Order: sequence, then structure tokens, then C-alpha cells
Amino acid sequence: MTDGNAGKAVKVASILLALLFLLNGGMKVAGMMVDQFAMWGYPAWFQYLIGVAEVLAGVAFLRQSTRFLAAVAVIPIMAGAIYTLVRAGTAANSVVPAVALLLALFVAKKSR
Repeated sequence: MTDGNAGKAVKVASILLALLFLLNGGMKVAGMMVDQFAMWGYPAWFQYLIGVAEVLAGVAFLRQSTRFLAAVAVIPIMAGAIYTLVRAGTAANSVVPAVALLLALFVAKKSR
């Protein structure tokens, strides 16, 4: 991939990640996933912490100067999401976090 194409791919990946994290993080901040977090064995406050982190990362993905930090921040969150879903016996639901993790790794590598 040439630098121009890589730059465009990073921009597209960043926009997709921003939309994903603004939407999913917003749902968590709004308290819409309390039951799921409880089912997974996490306290209610953890949902809000993850939600705020995801919303902040979503905003950060929209700025070229903060994309790297956003990607680095969501990598462990997505790894934790994958672990949680596999542990809960719903590994098939880990496709979206896995794709988000791969996109975040790509953005982090290309945004340094």
C-alpha cells in the first residue's frame, strides 16, 4: 500500500471506529447495557467507565493528531470484550470486537 493509499485507509478505518465507539460507548453511558454487564459478572459502574472511554476514543479517532492514542486506548478494551464474550460462551458475538481490534491495530501502526 502506498503512503497515499495507507493514509486514506487509516482515515476510513478511523471514521468507522469513531462511529462504532460513539454508538456503543453512548449506549453504555446511557445505561443501556446494565443487564449484560451484570450477566458477565461486572459491576454497573464498569459499564459507565468503559462507555466514557469508548466515547472519548470515538471522538479522538476523528482527529489525525489523536488517532494513535485512540487506537492504543481501545486495543485493551476490545481484547477484554473478546475475552468476556468467549468466557460467556458467546464467542460468535466477538466478531465485531475482533474486527475493531484489528482496525485499531492498523490505525495505531500507521498513525505513529
